[in-house]
Amino acid sequence: MNEVVIRAKKLYTPLGINPKRGKEMANLFVKEDVYIHIVNDRIVDISHSRPDFNGIYLHGDLVIPGLIDCHTHIPFYGYRESDFLRRASGLSYLQIHNSGGGIYESVSKLRSASFDDLVRFNLKLINRLFRKGVTTLEGKTGYGLDTENELKQLKVLEVLNKLSPAEIIPTFMGAHSVPKEKDQDSYVNDLISMLDLIKNRCTFVDIFCDEGAFDIDHASKYLMAAKERGYKVRVHADEIKNTQATKLAVKLGAISAEHLIKIDEDSIKSISQSNTIAVLLPATSFYINESYAPARKLIDSNAIVSLASDFNPGSSAVIEPSFVMNISVKSLKMTPQEILTAFTLNAACVLSLSDRLGSVEIGKQADLLIYNDADLETITYLIGIQPDYVIKRGEIFEN
Repeated sequence: MNEVVIRAKKLYTPLGINPKRGKEMANLFVKEDVYIHIVNDRIVDISHSRPDFNGIYLHGDLVIPGLIDCHTHIPFYGYRESDFLRRASGLSYLQIHNSGGGIYESVSKLRSASFDDLVRFNLKLINRLFRKGVTTLEGKTGYGLDTENELKQLKVLEVLNKLSPAEIIPTFMGAHSVPKEKDQDSYVNDLISMLDLIKNRCTFVDIFCDEGAFDIDHASKYLMAAKERGYKVRVHADEIKNTQATKLAVKLGAISAEHLIKIDEDSIKSISQSNTIAVLLPATSFYINESYAPARKLIDSNAIVSLASDFNPGSSAVIEPSFVMNISVKSLKMTPQEILTAFTLNAACVLSLSDRLGSVEIGKQADLLIYNDADLETITYLIGIQPDYVIKRGEIFEN
């Protein structure tokens, strides 16, 4: 039996297994000078009295749940520096994509990469995120765009999940873009066939429903086919243009609608009255010089809001969760309390993991972060801050 006791000067955490919406997002459980008692991989007690135990004793000024990044595009191979420079010169996301850059450049690089190179390259990235406090993350396929390479990405994610201390949840996103050699009709049929091949490899299916990707009709056909096969569906919605993809996500009972940069008032009302989670990705807006999703309107309308990095080599080359938090304060006008809920419990709900992750409370898995010389506001203010200790499944990792 392994035991750890942490004396927390301050503990901040949301509570429960259900997502927090609207004003609830700011209501954290806050305790001072408490002892968190961990046995093996579980939290067994939180109290003001130091327990009798045989194990490791740690102290922290601030303890919060491990961060959950519920939207990344790991695995990929290589970077897209040329996209960054072309965008800085004035080209738009779609101009770069339509010229053969963007997603297509990453597809070419991934198809050429060996399995071992993909594992090596992405393991390094995941371990960096872990040191910064991301104890659980989602990884999407979508840089293969054919059966062979989409399956290759899922297999890479399985290996990465075994090699990294972080927990990795796979999402099938073969519907990231339409391959150059296909049209939407033929490729959606291919994707539906792929769904039957990957049934035991992932739970979630995602699609990019937007200008330059998949239209509403094709997205609806594909997502319905996924739901019929028992998948939980997610939608990249209203990022480049308002295509009413958020409303489609709500209509289909999707777990989430993500990006929402171009969401309109009717769609805000629709998602706010639903259980579909609005996953906001402010680093993408920063990176591609776009407007920001209306987080304040969504929260004030009683929506469920989560935050994530959208870490990818083209439109959000940001491997820094504290930066995502910082711009969530500055540009999304969220409070530190709302941000913590969005990046922990609500993110756990996106990945259907809230029964054991997303909060620091008795009975849940011991995934938490310990900071010294910091308070909750500090981690949204000091870009680049790292926890002194990352604890995953009760195991201690010291930075």
